[in-house]
Amino acid sequence: MENNLHNYMNGEKTVYNFKVNSFDIKAEYYKNNIDNIFIPLVKRLDEMKKKADGKLIVYIAGPCGSGKTTVSLLLESLTPEHTGSFAQAVGMDGFHYTRDYLNSHYTYTYGDSSKILMRDVKGAAETYDFEKLYGKISELKHSDVYFPGYDRIIHDVVEDSVYINGQIIFIEGNWLLLDEPRWRELIQFCDYSIFINADFDTLISRLTERKIMGGLGFEDAKKFVMRSDVKNIERILNRRLTCDLELTMEEDGRYVVI
Repeated sequence: MENNLHNYMNGEKTVYNFKVNSFDIKAEYYKNNIDNIFIPLVKRLDEMKKKADGKLIVYIAGPCGSGKTTVSLLLESLTPEHTGSFAQAVGMDGFHYTRDYLNSHYTYTYGDSSKILMRDVKGAAETYDFEKLYGKISELKHSDVYFPGYDRIIHDVVEDSVYINGQIIFIEGNWLLLDEPRWRELIQFCDYSIFINADFDTLISRLTERKIMGGLGFEDAKKFVMRSDVKNIERILNRRLTCDLELTMEEDGRYVVI
């Protein structure tokens, strides 16, 4: 993920231009959300960083389509602007198994009683290399490390593409707060956790648009979302650890603290 750091005011909103997994994304945030939620948050995290042993690691979790990727990039931008710390945002998409692996391996997923090709449920927790993710995050606390990235144009992992050497690290991903065996072990590396939710219809609309951006037609995009993403949303919402801060993204893009 990259932040272009170009933003401008549009009425009561600030518009940011981000690059996410090879796509240019425009994200709009209400100024009162920035002033009352996000700037106070980065200041609080900066105070925590001063007392931390090593990097401050922040998890941003939530269902796919809830806006957590762009929120992580927003926080990355606001941190140096309003504190003395250097922050980086990185996603867990690079920890997907490779395209070849997904095309040739089967798995059982949440709610399924029969094996299914990993490619057909890409995005489910089982399609991520947990051991690789666990190892990188555990190493990150006291070391600078390379994270794999993900390119949505080629639909594959790009190894060692993101160098992580910041003081405050925002890691975003669907499954970071999953309360299931092995996955719940990730919380030991987290200094502060954020969960972002959104209305179901908003999530479905955003996910369908994302699949279309990735090259699918509308009907195929909608079928994939209803077959795979809906189960992921239910699993993320029903099986999650407690968090330090919970936000809801409303239909108009406004964020509310829960």
